[in-house]
Amino acid sequence: MIKSILKSALLGTACAMASFSIAPATANAEVPLEVYAELARTASVRVSPDGKHVAMISPHNGAKKIFIYDLIDPNAKTIVIPTPKNSIIKYIDWASSDHVVMLARFPRANQRRGARKYKNLVSRWVSTNIQTRSSVVLLDDKINVGAKTRGQTGGGTSRDSGGGFSHNLPNDPSHVQMSWGEYSGKPYLRHLKVNLDTGKSSLLRSLPIDTGSVLQSVDGATIYARSEYSSRTGKYSVLAPNADGRFTEIWTKTYDPLTGVEGGLYGVTDDKSKAIFADVTTERLTLTTIDLSTGAQAPYNLDLSEVPSGADYSPINDSVTGEIVGVSYVSDFGGQIFFNAPYKAWHRKAKKTFPGKHVSILSRSEDNSKVTLHVSSPNDAGEFFLFEPKQGQISSLGKSYPELRSSDLANTMRADFSARDGMRIPAYLMLPAGKTKADGPFSLIAMPHGGPQARDTASFDFWSQFLTSRGYAVFKPQFRGSAGFGRAHIMAGRGEFGGKMLDDTVDGVQHLIDTGVVNPDKICVNGASYGGYQAMALPVHSPDMFKCALSVAGVSDLPRMFKFTVDTSGRTSGTVKYWNQVMGDRHEEKDKLDMQSPAQHVDKIKAAMLLVHGENDVTVPFEQTEFMSKALKKAGRSDYKIMTLVADDHHLSHAKSRRELLQASEEFFAKYLK
Repeated sequence: MIKSILKSALLGTACAMASFSIAPATANAEVPLEVYAELARTASVRVSPDGKHVAMISPHNGAKKIFIYDLIDPNAKTIVIPTPKNSIIKYIDWASSDHVVMLARFPRANQRRGARKYKNLVSRWVSTNIQTRSSVVLLDDKINVGAKTRGQTGGGTSRDSGGGFSHNLPNDPSHVQMSWGEYSGKPYLRHLKVNLDTGKSSLLRSLPIDTGSVLQSVDGATIYARSEYSSRTGKYSVLAPNADGRFTEIWTKTYDPLTGVEGGLYGVTDDKSKAIFADVTTERLTLTTIDLSTGAQAPYNLDLSEVPSGADYSPINDSVTGEIVGVSYVSDFGGQIFFNAPYKAWHRKAKKTFPGKHVSILSRSEDNSKVTLHVSSPNDAGEFFLFEPKQGQISSLGKSYPELRSSDLANTMRADFSARDGMRIPAYLMLPAGKTKADGPFSLIAMPHGGPQARDTASFDFWSQFLTSRGYAVFKPQFRGSAGFGRAHIMAGRGEFGGKMLDDTVDGVQHLIDTGVVNPDKICVNGASYGGYQAMALPVHSPDMFKCALSVAGVSDLPRMFKFTVDTSGRTSGTVKYWNQVMGDRHEEKDKLDMQSPAQHVDKIKAAMLLVHGENDVTVPFEQTEFMSKALKKAGRSDYKIMTLVADDHHLSHAKSRRELLQASEEFFAKYLK
């Protein structure tokens, strides 16, 4: 049965929404812009190991905060953990029943030589004791005292990275295990035992710096297997300890150094005698086992028939022990497959309770009495639930966008098409709520995704849903190079960053014109990151197709983007190797990069342009938008505008930024598409 929302969660929702009170839209009324602009009202819901509390991220006064609700005492006061000053929360979890940890990013001057002119964000893990309300930065003794890293000189400098979580240490509620790369002298990957109340650390073990995955016992005391990878040779190795505790190489595979590792260790079998390895070079999810004594490989017997061909997938790790319990995959809506007994039963029960919806298991308590779920569907923006298996009860913990009804949401459908060279390109088409293709032709906003090795789904997206709520159709092409549609689809995008990827978007729009869905005189383009590049490049590529273009954090000059990447990550970094493949070689194909840089060809553009960029973007530097703006100004163009999102990063992390973007886009598109 499903019962009403817990009283404690009701109180918390009221607190979280104190600065954001909007009445739901009445029938046929336009949903207010602020509904879409605000951050998700409920996100990242996790139950504590002892089952007494639930933590979630909710917006308050325009910023993300962590809210802790008491599941035992409904009258207990809600605990609110604020965002550290000038930071953005990226992730939360329970490190113990008394400690919540968050990954926060802070702005700081770039210390890498040659990159000091660029903005930088540093990551820090912050632990908060919910009993004492005190917070500390984990590994603070390593981060700020005598640290020496690549690109830095002298002692006392501050690391960009705050380390990584490698084990919860469930048998030691006062500590967690974290990984830390040390490069002074001979480089090592350290596993450190870190106190959750002081942030201080002590050494547990040292491993070679090339170590990748590490498969450990539940208590963190034993390593069953680990991997190593050489970016120079492409050799990937699986190593296991022998009788004297030394690691021996038991299995190897060689990858192309340009593409990097295309697979990895997921976990170990129940008897701990075999490692589970995932091969991502195959069109279908393929798991095999590697015997830790002999290195013998065998198929892992798991029914994966429901996973679509080419889908992206990743392991699901138990929220308490860290052990692998299943596999999640991304398709039009995504899914989960479990091979751990209680998870199988929980998932089956939840899917029966919510037929036709996508159900994800997020976390559990140690005694399995409480489980958190996320439930969504094409016409549902998503809701979080507390599942109590023993009582058979499922209680709502909050919706992501409670003001939106299913009737407010756009209909998302597949709109696959054939590109000019015959390649089949997947795509999504979103029509305004209640509309069908027969109601066309529509004004269209083409919305290429970022990445570019990423993908869209049919799940809720605040930006595209807002645009359809204003009467526009939204087209999302999954151009070649997009992930999640098979390896061949990804590899077809190599070297086509400014070539056939753009052709695909244009061909998809033309298909919608030819089939009568879209008005050819009312088309604009809108995108962020790589999608922002397409928003600037498509008006150069096909100047007569697009009336306007909105670019968020887009790349305008490819050679300068390469320079930024080299300056910030190093000439031999994996990032530089990736862009050499996707964009083109920065040395041998410089003419091609110049030709495909929109800032160098603004004379061809007929579309009006709105250029938007986060001030603290460290993925695509703000200067990329400045280059485009200066080029347009030099060309004597007056139909463009540049807008800065103050103190925001690459991901529209602030509600204020979302509101400014949606307000500007509403006015901008209305001018050219209404």
